[in-house]
Amino acid sequence: MDFSTLMPQQLQIVKTLDRPLFVSAGAGSGKTFTLTRRIVYALSPESGPFVEHLDQVLAITFTKDAAAEIRDRVRRALVDEGMDEEALTVDDAWISTIHGMCSRILRAHALELGIDPEFTVLTDTDELMDQAVEHVLARATAPDAAPELAASLKALYAWYPMAGEGGPFGAGTTIKGLVRDLLELSSQLPGGMDDVCVARGQADTSALADAYRAALGASKAATEKAQVALDAVDAFEASGKTMEDAARLMMSCTMPRASKAFPKEQVELLKAEAADAFINIVLACGGPALDALVGLARSVEAEYRALKAGQSALDNNDLLRMAYEALRDYPAIRAAYEGRFKMVMIDEFQDTDQIQVDLIRYLTGAGERALCTVGDAQQSIYRFRGAEVEVFRRQERKVGASGAAEAATVAGAAADAPAGELVKLVRNFRSHDEVLRYVARVFDGDDGGLMQGFLDLEASDGRKDTLVADASRRQALFVAGGSTQERTQAKARAIAERFRALADAGQPQGGMVLLLGRMTNTDVYAQAFRDQGLDCVIAGGSVFAQAAEVQTVRALVCALANPADTAQGLMPLLASPMFALGAQEFLALATKLDSETGETSRRNIDAGIMSDFDVPGLQDLPLVTRAREVLRYALRRVGRDSFAAIARDVVNASGWFVRLAQRGPEGKAIAANVLKALDAVAEAEAEFGNSPRSIALAFDRFLAGKEAPGALNEEGDGAVRIMTVHASKGLEYPVVAVAECFGVRKSSGAAQMGRVEGGAQVVALPARFDGVKLADGTFVKGDDVKKQFEHAFKGKGTSLWLPPELMEDVCATGSPAEAFARLRNDDLQLSLEERARLLYVAMTRARELVILAMDAGVSRGKVCAPTFDVETDLTYDVLRRILPTDAQALPQLDADRLVFDNSQPGDYELISLADFSFGEQAFEANASLDAEGRLVRGDAEPEGAGVDARAAVPGPADPEPDALELVYPQAVGVRMGICPYPMRDSYSYSSIAAALHAETEDRAAETCVPMDGAGDDAESDGSEMTDADVAAVEPAGNPMALGSAFHAACQWLIEMGANALPAERADALARLWCLTPEQRRRFDVALNRWLRSSVRAELLAWPCVRAEVPFFSLGCEDEDIARYGAYAEGAIDALATDPADPSRALVIDYKTGGTPDETPDQLLEKHALQARVYADVLHKAGFEAVTVKFVRVEQVDPANPCEPQVVTYSL
Repeated sequence: MDFSTLMPQQLQIVKTLDRPLFVSAGAGSGKTFTLTRRIVYALSPESGPFVEHLDQVLAITFTKDAAAEIRDRVRRALVDEGMDEEALTVDDAWISTIHGMCSRILRAHALELGIDPEFTVLTDTDELMDQAVEHVLARATAPDAAPELAASLKALYAWYPMAGEGGPFGAGTTIKGLVRDLLELSSQLPGGMDDVCVARGQADTSALADAYRAALGASKAATEKAQVALDAVDAFEASGKTMEDAARLMMSCTMPRASKAFPKEQVELLKAEAADAFINIVLACGGPALDALVGLARSVEAEYRALKAGQSALDNNDLLRMAYEALRDYPAIRAAYEGRFKMVMIDEFQDTDQIQVDLIRYLTGAGERALCTVGDAQQSIYRFRGAEVEVFRRQERKVGASGAAEAATVAGAAADAPAGELVKLVRNFRSHDEVLRYVARVFDGDDGGLMQGFLDLEASDGRKDTLVADASRRQALFVAGGSTQERTQAKARAIAERFRALADAGQPQGGMVLLLGRMTNTDVYAQAFRDQGLDCVIAGGSVFAQAAEVQTVRALVCALANPADTAQGLMPLLASPMFALGAQEFLALATKLDSETGETSRRNIDAGIMSDFDVPGLQDLPLVTRAREVLRYALRRVGRDSFAAIARDVVNASGWFVRLAQRGPEGKAIAANVLKALDAVAEAEAEFGNSPRSIALAFDRFLAGKEAPGALNEEGDGAVRIMTVHASKGLEYPVVAVAECFGVRKSSGAAQMGRVEGGAQVVALPARFDGVKLADGTFVKGDDVKKQFEHAFKGKGTSLWLPPELMEDVCATGSPAEAFARLRNDDLQLSLEERARLLYVAMTRARELVILAMDAGVSRGKVCAPTFDVETDLTYDVLRRILPTDAQALPQLDADRLVFDNSQPGDYELISLADFSFGEQAFEANASLDAEGRLVRGDAEPEGAGVDARAAVPGPADPEPDALELVYPQAVGVRMGICPYPMRDSYSYSSIAAALHAETEDRAAETCVPMDGAGDDAESDGSEMTDADVAAVEPAGNPMALGSAFHAACQWLIEMGANALPAERADALARLWCLTPEQRRRFDVALNRWLRSSVRAELLAWPCVRAEVPFFSLGCEDEDIARYGAYAEGAIDALATDPADPSRALVIDYKTGGTPDETPDQLLEKHALQARVYADVLHKAGFEAVTVKFVRVEQVDPANPCEPQVVTYSL
């Protein structure tokens, strides 16, 4: 074999076959090439051969793609060395992921293990796990369920919601989430749930009482608070020690103010004692809730296993656990593998966990002589999948110790164990030396960097330089001040500007990539690139379901499955780039003309699609005509033809694919996502048959999983890529920018869990509390109890926890409070360490040039300073390393270059969106964002100010809805990667209300009324409807039916000019909306109050009064409203205008339901946003003064019981 191209360390790895080998392989060091050569050498005559056949080699790697690459390289190398027959066996070789290896072992011994040899492997367990939870809960809440089971679940519900959010503390902690986390944790343990210890507390108040006694006599106020607390402690000790008793105790324990006699330090200690006592007491009193949680987890685990067994399926955790148990518990199976492999290699060893290592050790022979582990601790970034970097470090220490003279004394090593070898691959064949020095400057722990034990890399002399532009290879920018969104926009614009400059200097766009730690703001960065005229595709990350084009396919599926569900189907579909309808087209679809009276009224857009009759001035709109043609034909086919074929035909017939093909790489990337989504629809149809509803539900389940974008074609290489750092692993690019990769979030969960010696520990605190009546008869809401509980352990500022050192001083070792704080702090520290490794992986993807983009907020107060938090963010430590420092060793934030000798002006830029101070320096804002989100530096006017950004900057953009040119489809072959459009969700007064308030108006959704033969709404007042028709409209007792009936009655009164509602019409409405007797009574009372009200008299005094006036408004300058979507649609209950004074308008909005407890201020705040929606619509229509009145027809005016309560706005 030819070894001339190998470095000395690579050659050592290739030829070391008879002893344990541990390889630290730095980024870009050619480890895959080296492992391939090692396998071929072991098979060659030059090694003996060391292995006779390829099936004596076990090679484990992290991904299927990596395994396929190794197989391909081994095959080619064997052919090159003349071992053609061995090359033919590569596909059957033991070269796979560890899950692939486990699957192979289990299938080979399925009969011995009692499992189906044809088992399938679940790639997505969410659906089946959700089914297991639902089955268990259904049994627990069934009428014949055991009473004690129902009681235990009630205790658990008192602590956590089934799904949803909590608050600042406990946000996102739900029963389903906790059960899943518990099962995921237990699946990594040999004993499963038996190895999970859920912390319990002791209701001991002695230390708390002692702490309060110390406050007696400090001051009058402190003494009073201390005595109240001590009385509450006595009452608690004499009680049954339930959660209600614990709540009463907590509400009575308030903190005294600091004074000379009771200084701040003692107050803090008292607070820590209270935190420790409260947690212990809650966990002691909450035993039933904790028992229910553990019991539910065990039941779900059993049900989940039963569901898998019913499908002959295993998940990845099953594969690992069952293979490990097979080798551990079955001597015959273990004997079959103990001497089978003469060479065992584990690639990406830093991403393994302990159970994987324990399993592999059964296959490595005596003393692990066959084992070779290869990895890089600096690239361990899969902790969220259970990877433990400490496993890598333990193996490194073990092999290093075995190579020492005292090998025989090493714990666990046999006396005749061969000495192991440690080898480091530090020659980097990827990156320029300046890039590697940049990396070392940030990370070298021996020199003050972020990583201890840093493996420094050396650049290869033989690498090819691919930097075309005359630019510095090390760049950085820092954005200070502004909101999080503003800082993100500023970073995005600054990165895009630098990419634009590089492209103008000749650097190919296809070699530029933006790596993000999280994909939350991908659309912001993509838009910034587009505004600079750069093609952009999203090529990696689990963002498939969020892409606008995928949501468009979802809207198409919903529209075909249920045309009446316009909110999820037709509305977003027609507004999407597939049909690109604008405000004029929607107004045409939503407006019905009465041919006899000439009056217009609102109709659902699904009725508008099926009708050919539009109002004058809105007829024959080409976009509407095209949409009607395509969708009517499609809807006629539903139920007869293949659903997936219909969906694909709609996309083709709309001309969308043609328009995407014309947009270059970006359009092709979008098309790839559309095709991938359509493939998923076809798979759903293949599984569930031609049932539109089942297909729609299955497609939603598919989108709920983590899917990567469609693959980017090699030919689409002319676009800037955006991807996650995880997706970039193993890849390389000439130019890399890194953002959103410097900070972690502090855990706010009410439960903390983690691995401990011998298993795992869980501390689960309540995320919510029930209300309680105090000793004096006062009722305290559950939210107030929760606030008091949180207050005891809340730290300063925004910190959710007291300082660790304070808790350590107070809490007993091993107490629940100490364990909670320790688990939380350990998790935070491990998360930040992994964040540093993620940043390392991102920077080492670069061949020629790296740009770091960082940001920090600016505090408000007397002193405005950057909010650097070194516990959760790396930004300050990175800036300290890469910037020149002042006499106080603080980074010079206003420098224009980096710390390197050859750094040039402009390599670093401070973008300050606010004034701030840092050290002894004061900084003024030097940049801002204009209305279009463009970055403006200094006092310069934004380029193209006042002009739409998309018109000012060439490049791909969303088509303007009203100016879309119809394109008829042709045969176009595109299949490729992504670039999302901005979201275009609609909003209305009701949707905003639902988003803001738990209490909504009693009003049902719009109903599909019978259609006549021409497709228009059939004339009906509801009285002639049959019982079957009524039953189809709304089920009896619907709480929203009252509101719908009331609105219909008021509309009839206005349109007919009547002063009373005939009894027969009231009866018809009651039948139509299935009002219960109680609802009918409320209807009559509310209508009578409205008919006699002065506000109705005021309405009727206007010259022109119209009911249910439809509106559709595109865009809104009010940011609070605009965040709900790009356009508003709805109907005004009653609109009064005066032709003689067209500057004024009165809006009436009826409100049924509600409670009398809300204050006038609360009501004004509650309805303000809805009022602003109405005002925005009418201001655009030319009205200058708009009065909006919300009439609460079921609530009386406190000042005049004969009148309904009215909330008024003048806008």
